[in-house]
Amino acid sequence: MVKNKKFFIFLSLAIALIDAVFVTANYFFTRDTFYVTLQEDSQNDYAIYKTVLESTYNGLSMQATLFASDKRIQDLFLQGKKALELESKTTGNEGTGGPKTAEIRNQLYQLVATPWQIATKQFDVRQLHFHLGPGALSFLRVHKPEKFGDRIDDLRFIIVDTNAEQTPRSGFETGRIYSGLRSVMPIFAWDQEVQKDVYVGALEVGTSYKKLLETIDQNINIELSVLLNNKHIKETVWDEFITGNYNNNTINGCNCILEASSRPHQKKFLSHIAKKINSENQSKKADGIARLIKYNEHYYSYTFHPFRDYLGTKIPSRTDIGAIFIARNINEQMTIYNEEQWFNLLYGIIAFIIIELLLFITFFKVTNHLTAQVKIQTKELLEQKRVIELDKVKYKNLANAINESYFFYTRDKDNNFTFVSSSVHQVLGFSKKEFLDNPVQYLPQNAQTEFVLKKARQTFIEQNQNSFEVEIYNKSGRIQYLLVTETPKYDENKRIIQVEGMAQDITRIRQDKMLLQLRCQVLQLISDSHSHENILNVLVKGVESIIQDVNCVIMIYDHQNNILEVGAAPSIPTEFKQKIDHLDVTLENNACSIAATSVKRKIISSINFDSEKSPLDTQSPNKKKFVPVYKDSPYKACCSEPVLSTDAKVLATVDFYYKKTGMPNESDLFIISAATDLVCMLFEPHVNKF
Repeated sequence: MVKNKKFFIFLSLAIALIDAVFVTANYFFTRDTFYVTLQEDSQNDYAIYKTVLESTYNGLSMQATLFASDKRIQDLFLQGKKALELESKTTGNEGTGGPKTAEIRNQLYQLVATPWQIATKQFDVRQLHFHLGPGALSFLRVHKPEKFGDRIDDLRFIIVDTNAEQTPRSGFETGRIYSGLRSVMPIFAWDQEVQKDVYVGALEVGTSYKKLLETIDQNINIELSVLLNNKHIKETVWDEFITGNYNNNTINGCNCILEASSRPHQKKFLSHIAKKINSENQSKKADGIARLIKYNEHYYSYTFHPFRDYLGTKIPSRTDIGAIFIARNINEQMTIYNEEQWFNLLYGIIAFIIIELLLFITFFKVTNHLTAQVKIQTKELLEQKRVIELDKVKYKNLANAINESYFFYTRDKDNNFTFVSSSVHQVLGFSKKEFLDNPVQYLPQNAQTEFVLKKARQTFIEQNQNSFEVEIYNKSGRIQYLLVTETPKYDENKRIIQVEGMAQDITRIRQDKMLLQLRCQVLQLISDSHSHENILNVLVKGVESIIQDVNCVIMIYDHQNNILEVGAAPSIPTEFKQKIDHLDVTLENNACSIAATSVKRKIISSINFDSEKSPLDTQSPNKKKFVPVYKDSPYKACCSEPVLSTDAKVLATVDFYYKKTGMPNESDLFIISAATDLVCMLFEPHVNKF
């Protein structure tokens, strides 16, 4: 009996030891799995950050190309370079030159100032900087025109390389005033003296990290910050700008400066993390490892990734200039993790009690019970693995939806679309099913569509990556423009099996570029004193080339006779043109008269004809004077914008006519507003004649 009791005690101790080992192992496994998941989430977040960063660089390059391709900018920049070289020899001012250089620098500033302001408002561009080579000599800072003539060869390596190799490039660099993302484009110009294109210098376009970080935060709810070393800032930025831009952003305890962040409380959060790192003697190196911290009663997983500037990407041995901070709220994951650990401990205790009870019955039943417990734990592990796989799918879907300007698709060798991402709804308005049923039906019947179909077939024939532009009708029936990039995919026998495509909506980019060119053209015509009729016709035709499903009319307000006269209407039918010419402003049966009298925009989304009633206002006091202006016209909707002088006097109206019902979109309103600005600039000097 005593022997059996000792054996039972020994067996119980052995079982207790085994149970404790099992609970401990499961604890560490669950903990390690939790941290592996946090690390994978962190790497996914960092991958999304790099994707958005690359997209930002592409946008900056497009802006730099737009400025660098302007012939007037090229010519003035070349003249400025020659004047600087000549006056430097006579005055000894290598960087600033003399009066001729200053005059050309001012002309160049005046030329780009307005487009620069538009780019700043529309695309969050922060810097526009002209540099001369060799090296990097500042010729004109459009964002700080009073600062020029300084050499930054030992600071702005991206400029030095561009001037040396005469090729475009992008990267992050800290300048004398700002740190930021930069895209540099070489500028060439035609030299009349040597009768060929010569290299002039480099044009730099830059922006801050703030907009990029906020965009990511808004889409996937993670906190991001960019940190720069104090030493790096002190070695590069002018002291006067350190005081204004950086002193208030110093992070206590980390010897670093907060360059940009996605949320306002980041500085306190980072100071809290730095305090913990210092108190626990943790490594301060940005190693990309996910760590856990509790702050303001919330749990966060945070990671510091190495941050390298342009020179750091070229020289691997160069020290990091800072770090990219990414943090994610993990309250929900932490709750689940703690519950799993408590359940793990509880399972161990219950298992031991049950085993002890079963020992009184039979040893084999105990064994079977332990086997059942192992199966239960195995099932839990498999469930955890399934959750991890679902997370991977979730982040893949998140990457597809991060930018509303893109959608993705695949098509087979028979040119049948087999997949389209859900973001096609944000881009074109179609559901996935609507698009997949027959996407070709949304293409206009024109030569461009024939070219697109030919390019699509070439992807399979040439078996190379292929890019081309596509015109397509959206769900509202309006034309949009897509930049399509297709890549063939192969099976194990290297036979092409399908094509994967990415479509980017470039409608707004295209319109902005054409609008900028039209603005420059009209301003040049005004400067050259062309006739009002010629300038207005150029403006109207330019607007119609930007928005191809709109007919544009400019009506001039004759205050003496209180009528509106057609100033330019090259595309509308003759009969309709005769109806709207010499319109009585007091009538309320047309959009332009209402806009002129109310001094505000008038939109008619649906024109309904009635032989006895005005389509605009059946209670009009001028009912007897009604003229059915829109009757028998091809137009179903219209929008009229008054042109006002500086003293709020109506000079004219700019009218858009649509052949389909509906409201003008945001882009239409932006373009009609820009057109009214140009008409105002034309008529403002002659306002007393109206």
